[in-house]
Amino acid sequence: MNQSKYPNKGSKKNDNAKFKKTIGIVIGVLLVIAIILGLLRGCDGNTNVDPSDTTGPGIVYDDGAVEGGWDEADTDKIVENLNEKVEEGMINISMNTSPNFANGTSAGNLMIVNESINRYPQVVEITRNNTNEVVYKSGAIPVGSKIETAKLSVDLDAGTYECTAMFYNVDPNTGNYLGCAGAIINITVLE
Repeated sequence: MNQSKYPNKGSKKNDNAKFKKTIGIVIGVLLVIAIILGLLRGCDGNTNVDPSDTTGPGIVYDDGAVEGGWDEADTDKIVENLNEKVEEGMINISMNTSPNFANGTSAGNLMIVNESINRYPQVVEITRNNTNEVVYKSGAIPVGSKIETAKLSVDLDAGTYECTAMFYNVDPNTGNYLGCAGAIINITVLE
């Protein structure tokens, strides 16, 4: 009954809310435009720069710069070379992440594998995380080879030790390290 007696009362409230919302949107848009114009003006700086004038304010152009960019053939060759470099630096690491040792002087099941997809021999170094003590370091492992079991270089007491195993790619000619990758492992000494 109230609705038929005052048919426009509800629509006035809706019109007022719509008007306020529209005003808010317009103010927001104007504010964004003002900010953008301010940023553009701040980037304006000194637009009258003479490239040959190296004594005054502004930028100094490089005399060795010439017009042009990469042509498509150059870009393809660059991408090919970059992809080749990425492949050369890739290191696939593989080992038992929970090796067990009967005691601190026995051999354990490290199962370190230098996968055949790698390009370089690998040296693996295992370090205790809490002390930074090196507990194992392999010699160079040829590509496609593995070390199934090995003794630690330190006589550890019974317990579980969180360690980091670092795999280093090694240049076969110089012995220099070329890159590395690592994994967290847990060494368990049973008694």
